[in-house]
Amino acid sequence: MAAERAVAIRDDADFDSVVETLRFLSDRNRLRILSLLMDSETCVCEIIDELELPQPLVSYHLRKLRDAGLVRARRKAQWIYYSIDPDGWHAIVTPIHVMFGPIDLPDTAHYGSSSRCDALRLVPPVE
Repeated sequence: MAAERAVAIRDDADFDSVVETLRFLSDRNRLRILSLLMDSETCVCEIIDELELPQPLVSYHLRKLRDAGLVRARRKAQWIYYSIDPDGWHAIVTPIHVMFGPIDLPDTAHYGSSSRCDALRLVPPVE
């Protein structure tokens, strides 16, 4: 059982990486933009119209997403099209998936499975 538990413990760097990723992705507008881009490559003007956000705000978030490597841009004449960068997306979500991805929980992690504190009670309860 000790060997199983050791697998679940991560070092601080793992946690720090996941915390920073979740903090970055916690912005509602970034998530809305990413959601649009998950469906298709999208022109910045379509993002503005679809999300009903001002152009400077959309540009700000797209810059943050590009800097993080999550999206890429392609210019066609005066239009700029954005799409998800699969490599960047994989790199940023993998640590989250590794730490919290779909797993079969051990029996000891299920609701109602622990009574460890009951075993520690050395003094009988006062009535």
